[in-house]
Amino acid sequence: MSEKKLFQPRVAEVRKVAHDIYLLQFHQPFLSRNARAGQFIEIKTPFRPDILWRRPFSIHNVNPDDGDVEILFHAVGRGTKALAHLGPGDTIDILGPLGNGFHYDDELREAVLVAGGLGVAPFRLLQRELARRGVPMTMFYGVSDEDQFCGVDFFDAHVNLKLSTVDGSRGYKGVVTDLLVEYLDACDDLAHKAVYVCGPTPMLRRVQEIARQYPVPAQVSLETIMACGFGACVGCAVPMTHPQPGVKEYYLTCKDGPVFNIEEIVING
Repeated sequence: MSEKKLFQPRVAEVRKVAHDIYLLQFHQPFLSRNARAGQFIEIKTPFRPDILWRRPFSIHNVNPDDGDVEILFHAVGRGTKALAHLGPGDTIDILGPLGNGFHYDDELREAVLVAGGLGVAPFRLLQRELARRGVPMTMFYGVSDEDQFCGVDFFDAHVNLKLSTVDGSRGYKGVVTDLLVEYLDACDDLAHKAVYVCGPTPMLRRVQEIARQYPVPAQVSLETIMACGFGACVGCAVPMTHPQPGVKEYYLTCKDGPVFNIEEIVING
């Protein structure tokens, strides 16, 4: 895990990239050099002193050459709507990098990325890391309708991209996990492949079921409330698949995750 620090960088840009989804960019060289795909930061809500707890956000992208960091967020609650009102030059209060990111070894020959909705957030940085290793990638990205897609042009240029929408407005009509099953069924050899997944809980549960049916390892990045970000509040507990009664029965998403091997946890909800 990288050393975590408090920062107060200035905002470079906030722009809308999809329906109610925004990209926030700020300059922070330490984070841009040390953050890894799957890690997150905690941001203190601006303009709202009544909101005490920070909000967690996956690190979407970094550029170590110029020190920039990007996150994606969905402006749906009090905290995230406040973020949408930030402008260039505004100061934000952040803590990071936090948590444990995705892992991969030298034997990996293909990465299969599965993103649902805003679960696409950690995958741009993961794509950069795996591209440096020369690992081919196939990405399955599903949303409710085409207005919710983020960064499709970027991913289409760098990975084998498969899109789905529930309403059929773009790509396959249906849920993205159907495309994943179709892909795995068509693979003659699953050796040295790995699945990386992030998205809403029902999708994660389905991927967990799929991973039990096919001999392919899978890692999941959980999207959950993480108030403190480093295990003090114990508010982000997730049940262990094989608990140690009286010793340890839960993981803390912020401290032990947010990335887990998918067979290690019970995905509820």
